Amino acid sequence: MMRQLIISSLLIGSPLFSHNAAAQAPLSLRGSDTLAPYMNDVIATSNLEKSVVYQGGGSSLGETAILDKTQHLAPMSRSFKPEQLAKAAAAGIQVAEHVIGLDGVGVFINESNSTPSLTLDQLKKIYSCEIKNWSEVGGPDRAITVYRRDDASGTTDTFKSLVGLTNFGTCAKVLTHTTDIATTTAAEPSAVGYAGLSALQDGNRDLPLAKDASSKAFTPSAENIRSFNYPLARRLYVYEAVGSLTPAEQTLLDTILDRSVSDPILMKHEFLTVD
Repeated sequence: MMRQLIISSLLIGSPLFSHNAAAQAPLSLRGSDTLAPYMNDVIATSNLEKSVVYQGGGSSLGETAILDKTQHLAPMSRSFKPEQLAKAAAAGIQVAEHVIGLDGVGVFINESNSTPSLTLDQLKKIYSCEIKNWSEVGGPDRAITVYRRDDASGTTDTFKSLVGLTNFGTCAKVLTHTTDIATTTAAEPSAVGYAGLSALQDGNRDLPLAKDASSKAFTPSAENIRSFNYPLARRLYVYEAVGSLTPAEQTLLDTILDRSVSDPILMKHEFLTVD
């Protein structure tokens, strides 16, 4: 008995045991928080619930994880940054891009707010804290409470890029998840926040947006996103480190690229298919 205990102790401390234990641990997949509901359904459809856990957290976390080689598949709501692609190439990582769907960054306000629409310049001034009252943009005489997603979010990167915003003003309060933007704008009459279109719920509404003062304002409808008339329309991506996928990651990617399976899941979560 004593000899068996000693052998068991040696095995538990051995590299072989540690490797097997690590191999059984599920992959914690980082990436777009916007795509989290879609990814969770894809994981379930692929029968990978015991092999993969989708943690989300933001597109930049998925991008970084590919560079760190801690995962080889990254769902992202923005494109891979050029400087990060250069780092990947220098590290011998070939990154392949897959456009899996379309979406829009919605700008959400409380349904009681009468503001008719915004231009991108007005939106920029709200988020840089130059415009502070809804009455300055045709709305009620009420101070604006500004909310934004965090810096790890691909939605934040897309929003800043398309709006032309370099830095947020100090008035912009950080909310971590799309659901936080949804519930806050539905509850607070003075609130504004941007997020994926799934943030639309009872109590809030998405604002029509115009590129500039001389342009027509468009709602984030399917037609306007497909045509990119809506100024904050965007593509949704999955990136892979070519030749490095684990079996679970390959199964996941195969499901994502099988449009007969993936497209209905995208539409279920109010994203648009590529065509």
